Amino acid sequence: MSQAAEIEEAAARWIVRQEGGDWSPEDDAALAAWLDERMAHKAAFWRLRHGWAEADRVGALGFQPGEPRARRSWRHWAGSGRTWPRVGAAGAIAAALALTVGIAGLTLRTSPDDPTQAAPAPALVQTPVGIQRTIALRDGSKIELNTATAVRTAVGANPREVWLEKGEAYFDIVHRPDAPFVVHAGPRTVTVLGTRFIVRRDDEKVTVAVLSGRVRVEDASKATSARATVIGQGDIALAQSNGALLALAAPGRVDAMAGWRDGVLVFNNQRLEDAVADFNRYTKRPIRIADPAVANIRIGGTFQIDNSAGFLDLLHTAYGLQVRPEGDSIVVAP
Repeated sequence: MSQAAEIEEAAARWIVRQEGGDWSPEDDAALAAWLDERMAHKAAFWRLRHGWAEADRVGALGFQPGEPRARRSWRHWAGSGRTWPRVGAAGAIAAALALTVGIAGLTLRTSPDDPTQAAPAPALVQTPVGIQRTIALRDGSKIELNTATAVRTAVGANPREVWLEKGEAYFDIVHRPDAPFVVHAGPRTVTVLGTRFIVRRDDEKVTVAVLSGRVRVEDASKATSARATVIGQGDIALAQSNGALLALAAPGRVDAMAGWRDGVLVFNNQRLEDAVADFNRYTKRPIRIADPAVANIRIGGTFQIDNSAGFLDLLHTAYGLQVRPEGDSIVVAP
């Protein structure tokens, strides 16, 4: 279990105990001490609390058709005798709450017109802000495009090639020894050695995360492979605009990068400025941070991609920040 998941599980257990009816002043002091240990503890606790408030609006999860959709208390869930597969009651509650936050507007996984469209070669496929789309290539490979992403494909050729013009995409590639699969992302090329991986391009900055298999990342502007590196499952390669290329083993970060495929953003002790930048990729009304000190606050937790309102509510409730609309944006200030 990742550190973020352990914190979320602990936060859920605190809430279960708090609603259990035998809460004492000693428990109150112990909870306060736990919350003060790390900002990530506060973020997880108040996010789950907020999720339960949202559950009041959408009704309890898991009822059979025809059952009343009234709010059920934590005590009911914790003491109902339900059998939770593979996880404890607190873990199940945490999972349920993670689903309720932002449940009113789920992120689309496909285009409105066609969930899986075969892309002829060459072809340009784009997604607007807030939309995700899956395309099937002629060779049996699959590409999932995240928000505000554009790719060009030429998969009928040898080598098979894709150009990531902007954004982020997940690749599930059919291995063919006779036809390499190459992803061009600005100044970098990613040559597939049979794998599943994610490539994100922010202008000239390129990030590659490998979920399985191996890829080779190299500088496309160099005739030599001196700046090439091979990374495998659980590894990330970070290529900067100045030509620097860093590879590191970071399985937790790889999992977090893949969160958008399940409609969530996963933060593990990240700067608030970076978390806000991620949220802004999915909305046409961006969040702005008004103070550099606020930008450096560390934050952790799992959030629905399309629920920036819940994220902002957390910043106000747990961190004491001011959140106000200002023109076409939302400002976060101390």
